[in-house]
Amino acid sequence: MIKINLLPVRAVKKRELGKQQVFLLAIVLFAVVGGDVFWYMRVRDFSNQLQFRIDKTRADITLLDKTIGEVKNITKEKLALEEKLKVLDTLRKGRTGPVQMMDELAGVIPTRVWIGRFEEKGGAVSMSGSAVSHDDVAQFMKKLKTSKHFKNVILKGATQKRENQVDFTINCNADYGAS
Repeated sequence: MIKINLLPVRAVKKRELGKQQVFLLAIVLFAVVGGDVFWYMRVRDFSNQLQFRIDKTRADITLLDKTIGEVKNITKEKLALEEKLKVLDTLRKGRTGPVQMMDELAGVIPTRVWIGRFEEKGGAVSMSGSAVSHDDVAQFMKKLKTSKHFKNVILKGATQKRENQVDFTINCNADYGAS
């Protein structure tokens, strides 16, 4: 005999199972969408932080480039000032050096020696003159050699012209830096 169940129990169970599955699917979709939104917001915040750091680093680089440029300018100005100071020092030595050298020459010249010609070019000095005797020329040479402004003193020639006159020529180097 055939039994027919007229109560729709299975259909109700199927419908309830379907509702549960739809509800579960909705919860899973909601969780996935919520997770995606949460993940997207974290990635966006991280990206914004990185962009902020990049912008700050670029601003720092620009500031440092400006500072480096100023340091290079200061270095160039320092070198230019050092060159100017060297020139001023050279001029100062050139101004006082020859005066001190000539003062010393006046102090070392014996009374019986006369200088007739004195030439200086680039530190090379050539002088010629007369003396009463060869001994006076020798005394003059000794004093020049002990002088601090005259170096490498060399007698180029000494000739007796008359009984009381010896003509001489002396070459040496001037040292303007000596003080």
